[in-house]
Amino acid sequence: MAFDRYLAICRPLHYPTIMNNRLCTVLVVLCWVTAFLCYPVPIYFITQLPFCGPKTIDHFVCDPSPLLALSCVPAPGIELSCSLLSSIIIFITLFFILASYTLVLRAVFHVPSTAGRHKAFSTCGSHLVVVSLFYATLMVTYISPNSGNPAGTQKIVTLIYSSVTPLINPLIYSLQNKDMKAALRKIMILTKISQNS
Repeated sequence: MAFDRYLAICRPLHYPTIMNNRLCTVLVVLCWVTAFLCYPVPIYFITQLPFCGPKTIDHFVCDPSPLLALSCVPAPGIELSCSLLSSIIIFITLFFILASYTLVLRAVFHVPSTAGRHKAFSTCGSHLVVVSLFYATLMVTYISPNSGNPAGTQKIVTLIYSSVTPLINPLIYSLQNKDMKAALRKIMILTKISQNS
């Protein structure tokens, strides 16, 4: 989406020719293939560990951290490699998003009209809110998975990035809609009136 926003704001006349079905397919396939190719080596090393004790993972997703907690022997090397791999993936994608939005902001500040700048900021603002929420929770979960966070906290943070963020996406994106803004203002006014009564 960051690349899409970049093209729409910085290269609006070239947008239809650049962002075609072929490029969209290439971007999606590249994301999926990269994601699948990143973890075979850590998965192989995790499967070589001896597991004992409870055969239940104390989590609702099969992440490396709760899986490594079931191992009979400590595996700091595997844990460090999983954390480093996750960090590299998170920071590379975050870098591309921030670079794209830096170029977008630079282009927006060159827009002569205030209305044009406002429209461009509102277009990008909702995506930046979603990206911030998603990446903040990802960093808490994967960059420092065992930094003293209890398992319950990890479950809550994982729930936020896996379920809550996609659930509130439509709400965040609909805040650009004029009808939605008017309805929210009306609710706020009615709430103030009922509190004053």
